[in-house]
Amino acid sequence: MTNGPSRVIVEMKYTNNLHEASEAAGLSGESLFPSNLTPNFNWIEWDDAFAPVSIPGDDVTEQSTFAPDPTNATYLLRGTVADNSQSALEAAMKNNQSIVGVYADCEIQSCPICPGDPPSGNDGDIENLLCVPDLQNQGMDGNGVLVAIVDTGVNITYLNSVGKYPAFNLGLSWKPSTTPPGHMLGSMPVDHGTMVAFDACIAAPNCTILDIALLQTRLSGSSPMSGTLSDAVLAYSHLLNTMQARIESGKDCSLVVNNSWGMYHPSWDFPAGHPGNYSDNPSHPFNRIVGVLEGAGADILFAAGNCGADCPASGCGGVTTKAIYGANSHPQVTCVAGVDVNKDRVGYSSIGPGRLASDKPDISGYTHFKGSKVYPADSGTSAAAPVVAGVVAALRSQMPQDPTDPNTSPAAVRKILRDTAEASHSHSGHSAKYGWGIVNGCNIAAKFPFTETPA
Repeated sequence: MTNGPSRVIVEMKYTNNLHEASEAAGLSGESLFPSNLTPNFNWIEWDDAFAPVSIPGDDVTEQSTFAPDPTNATYLLRGTVADNSQSALEAAMKNNQSIVGVYADCEIQSCPICPGDPPSGNDGDIENLLCVPDLQNQGMDGNGVLVAIVDTGVNITYLNSVGKYPAFNLGLSWKPSTTPPGHMLGSMPVDHGTMVAFDACIAAPNCTILDIALLQTRLSGSSPMSGTLSDAVLAYSHLLNTMQARIESGKDCSLVVNNSWGMYHPSWDFPAGHPGNYSDNPSHPFNRIVGVLEGAGADILFAAGNCGADCPASGCGGVTTKAIYGANSHPQVTCVAGVDVNKDRVGYSSIGPGRLASDKPDISGYTHFKGSKVYPADSGTSAAAPVVAGVVAALRSQMPQDPTDPNTSPAAVRKILRDTAEASHSHSGHSAKYGWGIVNGCNIAAKFPFTETPA
């Protein structure tokens, strides 16, 4: 398709039928949308296996709001348009009063392992660099904190075999309808997601893992570790419901969400400036639900990506400038670049500015070390992000998220990461290569407790 992706997300205004179908899907866990409820537009082939998912409206603006008015919500459907239907799609967005927008349902992929240099150091070195013993002396070990690994799936038995023993919550885990038969949550094939979970456990060995097996879609000609933004919206809707239910019940509601994936090339998207664009558009449904989940109190981390100019991944297609796309550059997430154990930037780590917020990445995490043994090296910004996520989870075990206390908000945690970061070799302040510096568990342990209200 010359003008954008053929898979699209259609955002519809509230109808009682859409609301009831969305509610039923949420209760049953099934993603089945009865075809007789699907709007009859001749320019799209609807995906009847995708239940409508609601995006809360503007009444969800504070962490303490957990009962949004469903009539103020909008509802997302998924479908495919043909090349010759682009003009009809454009007309539909302008002329049909029930349509809020039509957006790119971009393919997303894990941040792959960049070949080349052998690993530098091991996970024991990362523990020492992060001062994990000092964190644990402060009671910071991830205990009681939910860590959602949004990835290809996690294998808990394998983690145990390599010395990591996190708790696991099957009931709060999630997988899309496209998951191959036999792939069971918590027992997924050992792959990228298991590596990511291992790396989160370096600083937070006693956290509780949620297996959010997003990257289970097998698109024609795609990577074996891929998915779609529409399924990402479903995953985040599930996490939002999880947050709301725990807060309403009075349970500890600290949730850290790690995302070691992203979009790799602008050709996967509608062009910048198109109303359906994802990479540069804060109004895209996935970018909006990321903001809603953070507003509910979740700490969200994204890998910066592996499109650095020195050693870009093949999927980057040679695009190495402004290659931190969409939610990876969201102002309400922590975007993580990569450094090795010598605190040197790894050449594949994507360089800012970001597309949605210019001061990206936010911070650097350690990568390219021998750790999980899933691959020869735990590498890419795929490893850097969960290393930092583990530090956040460790902090959260002693500074749980409290909806009534702004000093425990995700913004406060981002400020702590920034204020305690170690300056890179050649930069102070914010750098397009390193962010605000290198994550520093030693400073976090030494300066805890934190009482300053976030700026």
